[in-house]
Amino acid sequence: MRTLLVPSPLITGSLIVTGDEAHHGLRVLRLRPGDEVRLADGAGLSAVGRVLAVERDRLTVEVSALERLDSGPAFLLTVACAIPKGDRFGDLVRQLTELGIGVIRPLLCERGERLPGSLDRVRRIAAEALKQCRRGHLPVIGPAIDIPGLAASGSRLILLDRQGTFPDPGRPAPVTLVVGPEGGLSALETASLMAAQATMVRLAGSILRIETAALAAAAVWVAAWEGK
Repeated sequence: MRTLLVPSPLITGSLIVTGDEAHHGLRVLRLRPGDEVRLADGAGLSAVGRVLAVERDRLTVEVSALERLDSGPAFLLTVACAIPKGDRFGDLVRQLTELGIGVIRPLLCERGERLPGSLDRVRRIAAEALKQCRRGHLPVIGPAIDIPGLAASGSRLILLDRQGTFPDPGRPAPVTLVVGPEGGLSALETASLMAAQATMVRLAGSILRIETAALAAAAVWVAAWEGK
């Protein structure tokens, strides 16, 4: 059963679906009266609805019982990462959404790539990933943050670096995974994070791409926490 993403909060009763999701339901899924479709609001509520009517640019769906989906421990994770080149940031957002990460923040740093002018595209990618993997919660994407902002945030910071110790995720608790640019963080940036009590963690002896490091670290934390 395919999923349509609707505004939060999802409620029971007659729901009118418009915009891109209506277009997707009408033109791609070719929904017709009587068809069932899964609905999700990205904030933890889901339901199976039945299409009542289709019009040129909207669907009317009858929503009965709601289901509240657990966000899971992965939602405690924030990933603050430098932007990789090309379209790789979109791929990373898709994969982190599949894992159930709570927050994804572009990281401003000395050796990083220019940040995208808008995050709307990657937010749409996250929405498609949520529908595909049937999770209930969309990650918060943005705003961008710089190294001083991270250092002053009061978050528990995990800095990914080959000089660090092996991961020890511990019990589920809010954590920010920090992934620098392909050229690495500067000595001053690293010192700033370490002064803020960041823990330096090693994933592998080889040099990893931004998206590889971010996804690998997130998977380590998610797997450990879900096993608690």
